[in-house]
Amino acid sequence: MTSICKAFGLGLALTALVSGVVPGTTSPAQAGDAGLGLGLTWVFGSGGNGGLAAGAKIFTDRSKDNSAGSLGLDYHFGSSSLRPNLGISYIGDGGYVDASFGYNIGNRAIDFGLGGGLVNSED
Repeated sequence: MTSICKAFGLGLALTALVSGVVPGTTSPAQAGDAGLGLGLTWVFGSGGNGGLAAGAKIFTDRSKDNSAGSLGLDYHFGSSSLRPNLGISYIGDGGYVDASFGYNIGNRAIDFGLGGGLVNSED
């Protein structure tokens, strides 16, 4: 039960950050400003919890040379399961890099990943 409470608290904190509720972050992006991306993530963990994942992300902003929150869904190759995730990203010229916390559905574990990929950024 404790791990469920921790996961719920982490999810609330990241959701608040992504939506711009936390003081000092940018306001939420309008629906027209959202970006879409495809990429790869290296998930840190031992055994079947770590390794490569591929997936899609939605970004709160697609402006070039800007930071944004992200919501994604990856397929984790090591555990053959889905990994929904929340993160913080830097949007570049057609690409992104991000850091994310995810929940591996197959292993029932919270993990951390670093990744990058392509995004429909704009000037």
